[in-house]
Amino acid sequence: MKVVVLDSLFESLELEREVAAQGGATLETWDGDAASLADADVVVHVRTRVDAALIASLRRCKVIARFGTGLDSVDTDAAQAAGIEVLGVRDYCLPELCTQTLALGFSLLRRVPATAGRLDAAWSDVAARSPLARSERVAVVGFGSAGRRVTAALLALGYRVTVVTAHAAAEAEALGAEVAELDDALGRCELVFLHAALTEATRHLIDARRLALLPSGAILVDTARLGLLDEEAVAAALESGRLGGLGLDASLPTGSPLRRFAHDPRVLITPHLGWYSETSAAELRRRAIESALERVRELAGLEVSPR
Repeated sequence: MKVVVLDSLFESLELEREVAAQGGATLETWDGDAASLADADVVVHVRTRVDAALIASLRRCKVIARFGTGLDSVDTDAAQAAGIEVLGVRDYCLPELCTQTLALGFSLLRRVPATAGRLDAAWSDVAARSPLARSERVAVVGFGSAGRRVTAALLALGYRVTVVTAHAAAEAEALGAEVAELDDALGRCELVFLHAALTEATRHLIDARRLALLPSGAILVDTARLGLLDEEAVAAALESGRLGGLGLDASLPTGSPLRRFAHDPRVLITPHLGWYSETSAAELRRRAIESALERVRELAGLEVSPR
């Protein structure tokens, strides 16, 4: 079998090449010519847009795999029409992502950016500038693996958690969370964590109308996808003070209106770091190749070796 890596986050592909060899496959780096993909059994990518035109060149391909969880970089309809399965790597960075999520939210809630380093200040100085209220009601939007872990952590800390989920209401309630529709949850919660997948239905999920539903001064944390936010609307809500804080783990495009808040103590933006540790990176690279080759064998009716 032949694996072609369209692009990668890493300079070396030695780990991927070793995993491919263990699975009886060769691994090559794409030369950028669509014609060279005709004999690939598997293609793997991270940022390359795998659109219908590129999929048309995959004459032998059985699996498109991604070094990541989300699959919005692939035209999944075109892949399905071509008989190609699309795979992501799930749950490889849950400890890292959930830690990053909670770190952003709690740092903003406790005003760490605004108060850290003020060595001669006292708690009363902070209180005098504006009261530091206790936020008890928290919303978690999306109840996949990360949403579940974040919900469990918040409940363990004593927060009242409202979960927005279309498919796992019973599981959320079994944990001790409430379940509500999105608009209702936004209207009652001072701290909101976004963990929804990015689809055409969820793009700009948080827009001007929904930002207006939030209690004044609420904090929004998005460690899922930047596309869940209407960036212009979020920037306007920060400007007006309607939104009290924003935690974001994303690589902002150069034209993003959120860039002007880079040094605002109400805003914490990390450069799409939430997934990363040396351990999670190695697991991602290994599992992307391993799972794709296993799936090709399954589709061919061949025996799959246990891991």
